[in-house]
Amino acid sequence: MEVKKSKKYILLVCVLIILNGCQNNISGQRKNNLYQNIVKAFIENKNSKIKIDPQTNILLIGANTSENIKDAYWLDMSFVNPKLLHNFKYTKVYEIEGYRLIIDELLNKSSELKSSFKETKYENLNLATEIIDYDSKHWLITFNSKNEIIRISPPQKSKEIKEILLKKGVKFSKDFEE
Repeated sequence: MEVKKSKKYILLVCVLIILNGCQNNISGQRKNNLYQNIVKAFIENKNSKIKIDPQTNILLIGANTSENIKDAYWLDMSFVNPKLLHNFKYTKVYEIEGYRLIIDELLNKSSELKSSFKETKYENLNLATEIIDYDSKHWLITFNSKNEIIRISPPQKSKEIKEILLKKGVKFSKDFEE
């Protein structure tokens, strides 16, 4: 009788471990889909205004802890021509929607982005021979600890970007700053 009880407890523990692993996997998948959906929305939005050629442009993204808001982090993304890129720190090249994508590895939350995108063949995309200063059009998305958006920059595009992301099913915090 005692052996049956211990087998049941062992079975119960195994089931709990498996369920916990499934929950962690689902949570990680949701986060991966979140980043993919935001980057896809960025691509669609930019291409709706003027077609960004994937042969001559790449996506740069990065994520970092927000200094101003506790337990928050931001995601920044922009298109750039590799001919303007100089000494950008990355070790892998990814692909999304036909675009090459590289992740800014100097930012402390960027490692969370790596599993969200499909890795492709590495190539050196730092093609500029000297530093070129230019202003790019980018999205800066700030998240809370629940991966809900709490702020969007640039502020003059915030409403438009929010509408685009809502259509993609991205969640916004009740504390979102309009």
